[in-house]
Amino acid sequence: MQFTAMSACLDPLKLLYVAMLGFVMPIGMKVASMFHGAADSQTFEMLTGKVGVAFVLMVLCLGLAGNSATQGRGGEYLPLIFTRPITRSEYVLSKWLVITMIGGGFAALQNIIICAIGFGFGEAITASAVLSMIVERFLDAGLISAAMILTMLNRNPAFQIVAILSFYIWLAGQTIPPVSVAGMSVGGDLSMEATKFMLSVSTYIADLILPTVNVYDLISTKAFSLAPLIAYGSAVSLYLAFAIATTNKREFFYGTN
Repeated sequence: MQFTAMSACLDPLKLLYVAMLGFVMPIGMKVASMFHGAADSQTFEMLTGKVGVAFVLMVLCLGLAGNSATQGRGGEYLPLIFTRPITRSEYVLSKWLVITMIGGGFAALQNIIICAIGFGFGEAITASAVLSMIVERFLDAGLISAAMILTMLNRNPAFQIVAILSFYIWLAGQTIPPVSVAGMSVGGDLSMEATKFMLSVSTYIADLILPTVNVYDLISTKAFSLAPLIAYGSAVSLYLAFAIATTNKREFFYGTN
């Protein structure tokens, strides 16, 4: 766990990326929108939601689940692994826990700062809404990091290609802005149909592969439903179980000979 944390947080380029995309841009956009009385844009909502968590985890924790983690800092922990071996489940779950805490912690801190800025400008923000956002960011980090760990540890090229393509289709579907279909040309019609198809595939992937939980809606609705929690828990459990099952000896010992 200490090795994973060091590998994630001691790289200045990773931290610069997180600072710019995770804090400078959304905070600057929030302040600008408050000063000019403008509504939050889709880009802002993207950077402060589950897509923002995905962006942070993609760079901050890239490679930490697989054998590329031996590169750079942390090599001094290899003797500890050899002299005090851990199980495959401990190896996977400890990495998942640290990655989740780091990614969720960064995103939750960003959301708290955004809420504080809005509150300072007179926005009505309830404690339950803030708490819901914090919980959601950790849940998003837990799900996305589990999927990333499985993709990194599974050495089947076909599986990795399908997983990466699915992730980027989901990401594209979350970031495409609403468009108008009025007055389209033939080429525009084809482009629109292609966009609609990708959006439908993205929605399907979100429901089946990355079923995130809207905590505020879950706790504020009168008819409480366990379906989102069951879907979320099932996805995380399956990803971690398959990651443990696919971790072989070479991967387990950080890719050493």
